[in-house]
Amino acid sequence: MKVNKCKLILVKEKEIEYEKLNSPNTIYDFLVNKLELTKEPEEVVVMLALDNKNKLISCCEVSHGTLDRSMLSPRDVYKRALVANAKSIVLAHNHPTGSITPSMEDKIITSNLKEAGKILDVKFLDHIIVGEKGYYSFYEESPDLVVSEECSKFYNQYEDKKNNDMERSL
Repeated sequence: MKVNKCKLILVKEKEIEYEKLNSPNTIYDFLVNKLELTKEPEEVVVMLALDNKNKLISCCEVSHGTLDRSMLSPRDVYKRALVANAKSIVLAHNHPTGSITPSMEDKIITSNLKEAGKILDVKFLDHIIVGEKGYYSFYEESPDLVVSEECSKFYNQYEDKKNNDMERSL
């Protein structure tokens, strides 16, 4: 009998310049201006992987679907998160129609990802849907479906640091 000896590696396709991601709005700007997610004619799902200091370490396409849906499972998302050595993640996808209203499937996968993240010890911070004229953040609109306490820490850490820096300068 034989068995394959394997090594799992993460392959970097390219580097993308970005500013700090400290709010759903700054993540939306990143998704629209850097990844050009709103220009995609089909649904595309991406995962932003963050390290233990909430620094963006990886951005992976998880699924490329059709005009109105994309196949996605927690396994596909967290496989990439674990390979990237992520401590937490933000999921995002576009709605090619431009509507940012979450579908029932969006709500179900968000709930499933939150539960899977608990088991794997990878925090699920937010799920953002982008359209031509804006975004929907589950953290802002449906915090019960994401790890809202951890997400608050993620989004507020930059404000706290900025406020501390301002106090020191006075």
